[in-house]
Amino acid sequence: VVRDGAAFLRTFGSQGGDRNFNEPISVCVAGDNHIVFADRKSHRIVVVARTDGSFVRTFGSRGAAHGQFKRPGGVCVNAAGLIIVADSENHRVQMFTCDGTFVRAFGS
Repeated sequence: VVRDGAAFLRTFGSQGGDRNFNEPISVCVAGDNHIVFADRKSHRIVVVARTDGSFVRTFGSRGAAHGQFKRPGGVCVNAAGLIIVADSENHRVQMFTCDGTFVRAFGS
C-alpha cells in the first residue's frame, strides 16, 4: 500500500491459506473502507480492511454455478457498492452485494 507521492505504508497477506492469496490479479478500493481482490488461483474474492489490511471475508469457490468462479480476472465496485467480477474462464461477469451475496450474472 502506498500513499500519495508513492510513500510506502505497509504490505499484508502472504501466499496460500484461507486468509491469504494465491494469485491476486486485480484490486479495487470499495467505498465502505474495504479493499477487494480477485484471487485468481484460489477462484475467489478476498476482502480486507483498508485501514490495516486485516481479513474481512472471502466468497466464491471453483466452479460454474452462480457465486463460483473459474480464475476470476478482474474486480471493481460500482457507485451502488456492488462488487463486479470478471469471471474469465466461465466467460461471464457476476455481480454481488458487499457481503458476497450473488445478485446477477451476464454472459454464459
